[in-house]
Amino acid sequence: MPKVYIRTYGCQMNERDSEQVAQMFSEGGYTVTADEAEADAVLVNTCSVRDQAEQKALGKMGSMGSLRRTKPHVVYGFMGCMAQSRGPELFQRIPHLDVVVGTQKYHKVFEYVDAILQRRLERRMDELQLSLHGENVCDVEEESGSQNTIRDHIPKDLNASAFVSIMQGCNMRCSFCIVPDTRGKERGRPIAEIVDEVKRLRDHGVKEITLLGQIVNLYGRTEFEKVDGKSPFVQLLEAVHAVEGIERIRFTSPHPIGYRVDLVAAFT
Repeated sequence: MPKVYIRTYGCQMNERDSEQVAQMFSEGGYTVTADEAEADAVLVNTCSVRDQAEQKALGKMGSMGSLRRTKPHVVYGFMGCMAQSRGPELFQRIPHLDVVVGTQKYHKVFEYVDAILQRRLERRMDELQLSLHGENVCDVEEESGSQNTIRDHIPKDLNASAFVSIMQGCNMRCSFCIVPDTRGKERGRPIAEIVDEVKRLRDHGVKEITLLGQIVNLYGRTEFEKVDGKSPFVQLLEAVHAVEGIERIRFTSPHPIGYRVDLVAAFT
């Protein structure tokens, strides 16, 4: 059974994205390992908010290249915001890199990595240089509906809390922030799908939900209608609150612009 190692840098949204990727590998027959030395696939989920985070990711991936001396079949991949912003340039920075996948293509990571790994294992690495040549994959294109692909979890016994991604992207264009360029425009998931995810988590013992979005309290403002004067975000809060067994709801990261009368009233 092959093993995958996933290292995450950055925010809670990155952690949630990594969990989705890990679940897909687990479903595909891989074991998720905390030991990079025993992995057959090594993935680094990156952040671009600060240069320090990028340098840490580059340094980590660079150091792990030494594994190829004893395990030449290992597949190396970058995911996330730095992958989105730098794209093909990363292959020049990291010679042993195989896969670069942007923020709207997390659901493709398993497909890309597993295809390369299986080809290498089948060849038994008799001619390493030939087997490595021309296999690089770079996918940083936009994809409609990508916000709906972050929906699955790895069941964890006795874990009382979980992150739930409700949206991707941001429309604010703050001068200090790269998120609109790396994660695209605001795109919200349907309330019914989010509630179904919360119920599945509840069934695995989760009591506390943290809703995730770049400006989480602006959820759905460009896609969904207000109902009885309530914003889509307040509608979502009420729908999650109605799920029996969920005892606490958190959300991050909000912005003052999204605190309107209906949201304040929802707290009372």
